[in-house]
Amino acid sequence: MMQPQHDYSQVNHNEHHDDDSSTEVESLVGGEKQWAANDFHHTSPGSKRRTCLSGLLVALRWPLVIALQFVIIGLLAREQGFLSDTRWGAHSTSANDVGGDITGWSPHLPTQITTFKINQTFAPYNTSEFFTPEVLRAWNELLPVGMGFQSIPDPESYTDLPTPIIWPNQTVFTTSMTHQLHCLYAVVAVYSGLTSNHTLEEDHHWHMIHCFDYMRQAILCSADMALEGLETTFPDHNGGSDGWDSKHVCKDPRKVRERLESVRAYDDQEIF
Repeated sequence: MMQPQHDYSQVNHNEHHDDDSSTEVESLVGGEKQWAANDFHHTSPGSKRRTCLSGLLVALRWPLVIALQFVIIGLLAREQGFLSDTRWGAHSTSANDVGGDITGWSPHLPTQITTFKINQTFAPYNTSEFFTPEVLRAWNELLPVGMGFQSIPDPESYTDLPTPIIWPNQTVFTTSMTHQLHCLYAVVAVYSGLTSNHTLEEDHHWHMIHCFDYMRQAILCSADMALEGLETTFPDHNGGSDGWDSKHVCKDPRKVRERLESVRAYDDQEIF
């Protein structure tokens, strides 16, 4: 059986094809492009401003972060007294510090962590040894030169100053820390004298009463909140606390001495 013959030569290559579908797609694409263009050209000025502002904030983000970090570091350094010699820290005072000076005269002083350790140099177990030159020298050296007596050249620049100590040609005040050390020395001296039959000062009674009251208020004022653990030195090991090996937040004693000696009224260094 013969296969049907197809004569492709009769196909008209110029016949019109239905291009409606492709034309519609192109129309839709063209329309979308036109809508996008119209949207772009009709963006509101407010949107443009917001876009610019967002870009500016993104660009400034890291410079702002770095600047804030420098500010924080500067404030911390000032708080610890490291900027006391700079213009920024020139007016730093201890008016708001615990154990500070409300008048604005004394500067802020840095602190340090100090571990309390037993030291019987200043109160020997054998109380008769308290009156030896070695013990007296140790007590004297606790004091800065000038014994904490401070001379203020311009007292009118400060507020809430107490009544000055009588002093020739200077406006002078003493310091609570050195006063407390003096009182503690007096208490140890009286106790050591009573327990070793050593001659006592004639005014020891009223002096002790004064120091008991003064030290009571000084202790309550500073209110050291350091935690303390089990004792290690009590003879009967009664389970209490002797306070040794506990860590305390203290003023840097070197900075305290430097400050007091720099404003001293005179050069004595005797605790009694």
